[in-house]
Amino acid sequence: MEILQRIQLLSEIAAGALNLVFPTRCPGCERIDTVGFCQDCRRMLEWIERKSACQRCGASGMSSQRIRGNACPACHNRNYKTTQAAAVLKYSGPLVPAIIRWKYRNQEKLTAVFAELMVDWITMQAPDWWEKIDYIVPAPHHPSTVRNRGFNPPEEIAGIIASRFAIPFLPRILFKIRMTAPQVRLKGDERFANLHESMHVFDKSMLEGKRVLIIDDVMTTGATMNECARAILCGGAEKVYGLVLARQSDSH
Repeated sequence: MEILQRIQLLSEIAAGALNLVFPTRCPGCERIDTVGFCQDCRRMLEWIERKSACQRCGASGMSSQRIRGNACPACHNRNYKTTQAAAVLKYSGPLVPAIIRWKYRNQEKLTAVFAELMVDWITMQAPDWWEKIDYIVPAPHHPSTVRNRGFNPPEEIAGIIASRFAIPFLPRILFKIRMTAPQVRLKGDERFANLHESMHVFDKSMLEGKRVLIIDDVMTTGATMNECARAILCGGAEKVYGLVLARQSDSH
């Protein structure tokens, strides 16, 4: 027993030493000794209310005058393949540097922080279609992108959500089959053209007649979500829904 106590004490000392050298920081403002967002940053997160958001693309702040048939004006001009889509937070404030650190600065540990935010939102205001989902599928990256980054953010976060809500997870059914230009360099319809037919389902038998939820990290125009939905519908799914961590403003 004494040996076990010594081992535990040494482990605690080692953990403390590591925390002194590599302290936990708020992903938004980098305040030290904060697990997840600090209170100040969390207060600045802009949650999206489903009732005031476009049901097709998740855009927030839609007034009743701007929403017609549960869709914003921009959605009436685009043939989105998803039945409905929703977003948890606006891509603004402390969320922006946090997502950049997560995706581009090798801070994979932030996956759990973002997953919890999504879980909180789902728990409080899950869409009507949530209970009808058969599978969760992450938005894929090209294999070379995953190798360079070291992980696939949508896949990591989708896996946690699928586990928390006991929904079957299919991380290896939808693939990005060709490398495309970075979406950040493109605008509007260029993004849709860039991704056209870049995704493919390799086992259609799994999706026949199913209702599938695609999870992604950030949505701007909805081009990535739309291409994922197109491929999944071609794979035999009945309906496709979308859920993203953050919704960026779209100039359309």
